[in-house]
Amino acid sequence: MTLNQEPIVVRKNWKRAVWSLVIVFFFVPISAWLVYLGLRPGRGEVSWSMALFGLLGVVAFGGSAILIVRTMRAPWRLEISPAQLSLFAPTYNLMIPWEKIAGIAVDTVHRRLSCVLIFEDVAEVIQSARFHARYAQPDAVTNARTMQARMEANFSTLGYHLAIPSRILEMGSEELAELLTRARTGTLWQEEAPQ
Repeated sequence: MTLNQEPIVVRKNWKRAVWSLVIVFFFVPISAWLVYLGLRPGRGEVSWSMALFGLLGVVAFGGSAILIVRTMRAPWRLEISPAQLSLFAPTYNLMIPWEKIAGIAVDTVHRRLSCVLIFEDVAEVIQSARFHARYAQPDAVTNARTMQARMEANFSTLGYHLAIPSRILEMGSEELAELLTRARTGTLWQEEAPQ
């Protein structure tokens, strides 16, 4: 096994994000049209239920567009090398040596399957985190203390320390867990080594 191999990069799921944005941009004008029909400018009757339904659609789909664009702009990616796994998230970069990962599994996270990691020593893993941005959401992980508290709470209530959201990456959760397991055990690098 050679340790100077190029890392395998799992990037953001651009296809999913673009299609989500297309769907949102399709429904915003339809919702706006419902508002227009409900208010019936120039007519005496106003259909408040239709106008309200259209307004809720505009707000919901507009908010979704903002979240999708924010996700597209965020630096999500995963790099896998023979020495470590590197996760690049919106507020931090986390480099985790394979020997610090006790387990890799697939579990339901926020009603979606995700790849989850269990660590030997959480405090040691967190030492490699580099925090680089503030985030508007109040529950975002922006420092080592918050990260450790979140990982310990996840483990005590859910059974894992860190979830990698597969809906954001271009690889499904089961496929990602299998790839990480092969990388952790070294079989991935043996497969790629020239014969």
